[in-house]
Parts: sequence; structure tokens; C-alpha cells
Amino acid sequence: MKRGRLVFVLAVIVASLVWVAAKGLTGNLVYYKTPTEILNQGQSAVGERVRLGGLVQAGTVEQSGSIIRFVVTDETTRMTVIATGGVPSLFRAGKGVVVEGYFGQDGAFHADTVLVKHSDDYRPPAPGQTPTSANLQGGG
Repeated sequence: MKRGRLVFVLAVIVASLVWVAAKGLTGNLVYYKTPTEILNQGQSAVGERVRLGGLVQAGTVEQSGSIIRFVVTDETTRMTVIATGGVPSLFRAGKGVVVEGYFGQDGAFHADTVLVKHSDDYRPPAPGQTPTSANLQGGG
């Protein structure tokens, strides 16, 4: 009888730990849709709050006051993004971005948050040198 209770209590503890770990992992994943996926949804995508990911197309970044317009592409489809919440300092054409907002009736994606993929290159400073912001950002 005691062994059965012990096995039951251990099973509950293990199941609880697995549940907590699974919730923690799913909360940290950043899911996004590509321009192709959003456009394939058609009218059902309009007004839905989602994350859009892709590359900022070269030559499309325009700033007018606090509004920044640019085109995001997944190399198949292009989508105009109108960002109103500002952009990070690493934002530039050719870089990967994830924007949060909604697909509008006007055919543009209206973003209030812009996240930029940073460089995966880490270059430590040479011996005896003090790190600078250029070193910390991967040098470009």
C-alpha cells in the first residue's frame, strides 16, 4: 500500500515538472508567419494580431516623422510594413526582422513592435583592448 502511494506521488511530481518545463519553453518561443502565409490566409488575416518575419528588402526603408515604412520579404512574397513604434539601432536593409502588429484592410502590415535579428558572429576584443559597442554588436 505504501509503495503504491509513493509511486503515485512521484508520478504526480514528475508530471508537474514536465508540465512546468513545457509551459516555460512554449512561452519563450517566438512564432511568426511569413508574408506568403499571411497573404494565403486572405480576408481572415485582416485585423488578426500576429508576428510577421522576413528580411527587410534593400531600398525600401522610408522614414516620415515617427513612421517608418519598409518591405519585408520571404524571398517569395513581399509585404509593406508600416511601423509606428520605432526601430532598434541594428535595423537595416538585408537584415532579418520580426514585427508584431496586424494585417490591415489596406494590404499593409501595421507594426507597433520591431525586433531585429542580431549577428551570430562574436568577435572578442584583441588582448589588451577594451570592448566597444562595435565589438559587442558583432561589428555590423
